[in-house]
Amino acid sequence: MTLSTQQATELILESFLTAPLLISDLPESPHFQISDLSPPDKAAPLNFSQKLGHLYEDALAQIFTTSKDYDLLEQNLQIQKDIHTTVGELDFLLRNLKTYQLIHLELATKFYLAVGSDLPGPDARDNYFKKLSHLQQHQLRIPQKFRDYLPITYRSENIKTQQLVYGCLFDHIEIQKTSNPKFLNPKCRRGKWLHLSEVSRHFPADQEFQIIPKTLWPVPLKLLSKARLESWKPPQILERCTMVRVPSDLTPYFIAPSNYPHYEGTL
Repeated sequence: MTLSTQQATELILESFLTAPLLISDLPESPHFQISDLSPPDKAAPLNFSQKLGHLYEDALAQIFTTSKDYDLLEQNLQIQKDIHTTVGELDFLLRNLKTYQLIHLELATKFYLAVGSDLPGPDARDNYFKKLSHLQQHQLRIPQKFRDYLPITYRSENIKTQQLVYGCLFDHIEIQKTSNPKFLNPKCRRGKWLHLSEVSRHFPADQEFQIIPKTLWPVPLKLLSKARLESWKPPQILERCTMVRVPSDLTPYFIAPSNYPHYEGTL
């Protein structure tokens, strides 16, 4: 990839403002309004040597740190019953400076491949329904369920919980009907996936593929149009699900190992 750290940082920050959400409102919490986000005047380079989730948390924290509408009070706030027992973590605690409302915000960036009625992730140990259940049953309920363990400063306040879940849902390239699980944003990013063994059936032998680095998976391909990426051509073996783009096509593709989802991959 020819992008500098600064350029990649700016693309990630822009993706927060332009990428559609994967999940819409939930009964437990509405989604945070993307229109309330604005990029910093000067982006600070992100640390790209960390996990995807932490990378995007740091990017969003940078947006809130420079915001005129929100005050970032806490990031990755550990909620503990005692020094030995942690019951959960709040991604962000924010103060809306216009309404003075205290907001608990959960952030996630997720990718799922439709396999029959299931929706596993690139690491098949993850799936849409498991993540959704964890959000609804635990993460979004922490401030209410464990109010007595919040920092004293916040215990007596009315806390509004919201969520931002970015990502993309990939249907198999041979399936005509798209997957529409509960709470999926109808305008979410869509892609297609196929097994490595199926590539020759759906693409010309000389088709060029370009590997999208994991750090940029959440960035819409339109924003990556000028980025030069590493080339990949079958029959080169892929040991894990790999996101690729096809030149002049804004559809992202996942190429999966032939035994997916029955393999021990890593995110």
